[in-house]
Amino acid sequence: MKDMPRHIAVEGTYNIRDLGGYVTAQGTRIPPRRFLRADCLHRLEPGGTEHLLGEGLRCVIDLRTVNEVAQAPSHFDGLAGVDYVNLPLFDDLSPAALANADGAHLHPLVPFYIRALDTRSDALRDIVTRIAQVSDGAVLFNCTAGKDRTGIVAALLLGLAGVSEAEIIEDYVLTEQMIPDLVAEFLSISRANGGDVARYATLLESPADTMAKMLSHLSVQYGGVEDYLLHSGVIRSDLLRLQERLCGA
Repeated sequence: MKDMPRHIAVEGTYNIRDLGGYVTAQGTRIPPRRFLRADCLHRLEPGGTEHLLGEGLRCVIDLRTVNEVAQAPSHFDGLAGVDYVNLPLFDDLSPAALANADGAHLHPLVPFYIRALDTRSDALRDIVTRIAQVSDGAVLFNCTAGKDRTGIVAALLLGLAGVSEAEIIEDYVLTEQMIPDLVAEFLSISRANGGDVARYATLLESPADTMAKMLSHLSVQYGGVEDYLLHSGVIRSDLLRLQERLCGA
């Protein structure tokens, strides 16, 4: 993205990034400050909410579980000028729990992502539909680290716009460069609680092959992102509206 930075640096966050600038199938670029992906927003420093409002933020979709939100409420819940909604990608299961799915020969995130697509299509339908309903300003979707749940949704949006697989993977991998301090914090907490730090560290990675295999699953099993979202129940008019916003209309 040439005219605006992809990373939006806000104190108290690590991984707020703009999907703007990626080249779509139509040869256009996703407009800046329309679709933002992020980590958790509960530790925003004073002025952080105003900063994001100044970037055009109008809607926040919190992908965390109800329990996560209760323990660490978003600063945007109830804030005037922003439509905040909690649409959990999972109800009670954490990414760490789902990563125990079958696939011992694969990176543990691969079966987690594939199982998320196959079993949480209703949740993804609701999330994508809500994003499609935003007609002005920026919509931000976030989870805790802005990597797994957020990464899946970002990949679906970029795929819907026809962004190349290489750039979708690049966008996913970039998270690992953004959150080393957050990873260190998570591992420190796990160590203090007697957790399996080595396994947890693996789950905090963002390997390119993981996203490549997820995209391959979408293609082989569903015919691609658009067909997957239609199969999930997103209505075509919402998909068309969302594609228009993604492609610069």
